[in-house]
Amino acid sequence: MTTDAAVEYHPLDPHTLLDPYPVYASLRAAGAPVWNQKLDSWVLTSYQDCRQVLLDHENFAADWRRAGETVPDPALDVHTIDPPDHTAIYGVLAASLRDMASDGLAARTRDHIAAMLDARPDGPFNAITEFTEPLARWFIPEAIGVPPFDLATVRPMAEAITAAMDSGLNPAAREPGVAAQRQLAAMIEGWVTGMDAGHPIRALVGHAMAAGVPRHIAMNSLRTLVVNGFTAVPASLGNALNVLSRDASLLADQLGSPEAIDRAPHEFFRYEAPIQGTTRLAVRDLEFNGVQVRRGQGMLMLFAAANRDPEQFDDPDTVRLDRWPNHHLTFGYGAHACTGSLLAHLLLRELLTVLVARGTTIKPAGPAVHKKLATVRTLAELPLELAP
Repeated sequence: MTTDAAVEYHPLDPHTLLDPYPVYASLRAAGAPVWNQKLDSWVLTSYQDCRQVLLDHENFAADWRRAGETVPDPALDVHTIDPPDHTAIYGVLAASLRDMASDGLAARTRDHIAAMLDARPDGPFNAITEFTEPLARWFIPEAIGVPPFDLATVRPMAEAITAAMDSGLNPAAREPGVAAQRQLAAMIEGWVTGMDAGHPIRALVGHAMAAGVPRHIAMNSLRTLVVNGFTAVPASLGNALNVLSRDASLLADQLGSPEAIDRAPHEFFRYEAPIQGTTRLAVRDLEFNGVQVRRGQGMLMLFAAANRDPEQFDDPDTVRLDRWPNHHLTFGYGAHACTGSLLAHLLLRELLTVLVARGTTIKPAGPAVHKKLATVRTLAELPLELAP
């Protein structure tokens, strides 16, 4: 095993939370996956290794039942089942989300962003609690056609589910996360039951079931879209604003055309991935890039590290909004590529469109503070000053 203490990975260490990229570079320099005893996983940091595991469903399972693990029904969704079962629900979700990511949604989103900026008081503000989180929690219901979130009800569920993403580091978070998954799926079931037959979400469920998808997996997969309103979507907005605040030339000089604005979100997603990685389990004993992997061992693919791999990206530690093509792994790759990426891209694109149209300048007004989470890289505080 590659276990050099110099490249150990402690994702919740304060220095790693502040800036994980030097740690990722050290891990990648090992030249092979590094074993992490606490996570019971091989840590993968090269682009090629991560991509290879993502594409190899025969040997590496998103559905951990294939490696001998017990997975409760509430945890089974589009992200945690494998082909061929995965194919039908993924296809239905992808088609529905393409329809949702419409020009009409883009226009409504621009109007809402402009109204939020117009209503903001002058002076420094916490862009996370006062802008990105409220924007994301307006956007997801607007995009998928569900009732506005009752934050007193939905927020605790989403936070428990988010904490459970780190259950490899904190096993006590697992059961509350499963309970929250069950509660949120029941809430969504109530929404769907009350919808007219022609409602896009009800139609999505109907199409999924007609394709042979069990109803609970369809409902659980809808739940992942709701949770995105509390995880990847606000995280990607906050991370982008943090980058923009530290380099005025990005807004002023690099977003001069609709094409540039359309491409730019991918560079923000690459540079500061909102989801740091995900784990597959080995289905059988095998050799992988020089290490012996045993059945049931995890393969933790650090997308955020792969996105900074100089073997794949020129000058990877620099934000280049004209970087194209940009085959980052932030939303996965292949059959399990995140369908919700369409909505995340639309929202960030329209935010950039509004900021450029207004001639907005963004300046830091204090230090950014990250939440103590390993899987989701997201800010708790981002003090900014905007003008106008």
